[in-house]
Amino acid sequence: MFNELVRHPIIAARFIKKRIMEIPSKGLPRFRKPNDDEFDKKHGVETSKLVQFVPTNSENVSHGNRYSAASESVIRWCIENCGMPLESTTFVDVGSGKGRALIVATFYPLKKIVGVEYSPELAEICCKNLLKMGLQSKAEVVVCDAAEFCFPDGDLLVFLYNPFDGVILERVLKTLAAASGRVRIAQLGPGHEIIRRSGLAREICSGDGPTIYEILNP
Repeated sequence: MFNELVRHPIIAARFIKKRIMEIPSKGLPRFRKPNDDEFDKKHGVETSKLVQFVPTNSENVSHGNRYSAASESVIRWCIENCGMPLESTTFVDVGSGKGRALIVATFYPLKKIVGVEYSPELAEICCKNLLKMGLQSKAEVVVCDAAEFCFPDGDLLVFLYNPFDGVILERVLKTLAAASGRVRIAQLGPGHEIIRRSGLAREICSGDGPTIYEILNP
């Protein structure tokens, strides 16, 4: 983590200020040591190392969270339990980071796979990982703030692994509510209460961690 502080001092300062303000509700921060896992070893990529201070020039940097990869089993569960025909469904990983969810998604017959990442540095790592596996033509990586992203037309499965706080989540939910096709969200981590209170979605199913929601038609 020290190297991140040195490389990105402004972002680190914003993160520290934000985290100090969260202490009354979240308690003192606990930093985990980054370590590799079997997924990276198996595929010859680097997706597991934690990134506390995500480098970005986005004005919404204060609303973003650290990068942490979801487990392969959780990603698979979300895709296999989305309840939509995969051949006509576009998978969108919002906050795609280093690309683990995109890689796992390529194992399924999805119509299209898109990663949305507001950090050019993480997006570059993601593209390198896809290239190492020969998957660069199977997944598109878009460098864009999620609050400004225009989701593709058609049926969508939107994967959210705690990429941002409730401010951006609410904006993304409103955008998805205006989408043209059916939309389902695979939500991991905090944010479930915001989705439920929004009145824009209903719960479809839940597993050990993730929950699938369907955006309600207006």
